[in-house]
Amino acid sequence: MNILHVISSPASGGAEVYVKDLSKHLSQQHNLHVAFLSAATDTGRDTEYERVFLEDLQFAGVSTYIIGNETRKKPWLGALRLKTYIKNNKIDIVHTHLAYGIVFSALSQVPVVYTHHNITQRWGETTYKIFNILVNEYVGISDICATALSKYTGKKVNTIFNAVSLDKFEGYSRTRTLSSISTNIINVAMVGALHPQKNYLNMLNALTLLDKEIRDQIIVLIAGEGEKNYKDELLSYIEKHNLQNTVRFIGVTSNIPQFLYDADLFVMSSDWEGLPIALTEAAISGLPCIVTNAGGCSEIIDRSKNGVVVPLSNPQALANEISKVIISKSLIEQWSQNAINSAEQYSINKAADLHINLYNSILSKKSI
Repeated sequence: MNILHVISSPASGGAEVYVKDLSKHLSQQHNLHVAFLSAATDTGRDTEYERVFLEDLQFAGVSTYIIGNETRKKPWLGALRLKTYIKNNKIDIVHTHLAYGIVFSALSQVPVVYTHHNITQRWGETTYKIFNILVNEYVGISDICATALSKYTGKKVNTIFNAVSLDKFEGYSRTRTLSSISTNIINVAMVGALHPQKNYLNMLNALTLLDKEIRDQIIVLIAGEGEKNYKDELLSYIEKHNLQNTVRFIGVTSNIPQFLYDADLFVMSSDWEGLPIALTEAAISGLPCIVTNAGGCSEIIDRSKNGVVVPLSNPQALANEISKVIISKSLIEQWSQNAINSAEQYSINKAADLHINLYNSILSKKSI
């Protein structure tokens, strides 16, 4: 089978990492292609990360293609380019992870699958009526995402949970025992784009609500890149509230498994999500987690019993749970062990099988 995934860019986002892992796994038995709407230089993303990202795909035998950032304003050009690529490479099915891919596939006359990676909807019901003509099957990356998408499309939406290549975490997974966290400092990991969606201000506000004795026991490390203005806002808040010794930005890291392995606790303070790859990776690494009730985050916690969910945009609730963990470190060990025990359910193998079953179902209907 010749499969083409369409994604925004070879960058450090959760959807991009998921598509890379999925494509690498499927390439063992199928011909995989990944088309990117934009290059890193087009969107101000990390070019070294892009280089490693593309090399990783190409080493696995996955073909890559840049559609071109200019097609954002010239969708007809994107449609013509994608049609040519599909024809030249005898693509059987297009699986797009952004709406542009639906539009660009309009001229191609091959089946289209669309995965929506977030709980929010950028398009109204009228737009989805058009998408319904072009899309053969919809996929949601969590139950809550699938339910939300079905309300807009009026169609059945398949749920295929986000997954991760467990091979990446070989040697980078451990149970956080009381003995391993016996020091006074707890390393708190946060992973995600520096974007208002992630609401890092919620976390920073929560830190100011902690008793000084508690706050002095944690270091918060934030991995990710993003909007300069938003980062400046965060830095200004940190300086104003004297959090310089508590919070550190480490930028993009190409070795997330190592970053998570070195941490004792994972926190996500988002306002909206789909099913974050970062949270899935945290569970696989054995990290206890405190997350906001955004998108499918609670589904991970419910399945793994590896942490607690707090209300959205409620820094006091977040601060309360952080305090509980620091005071009663036995929670860290308990949640960590639960995470290790449940890691297998997030394997990319399961997600890959479900995707192939879906593709085969679509192609079999087409051949009738």
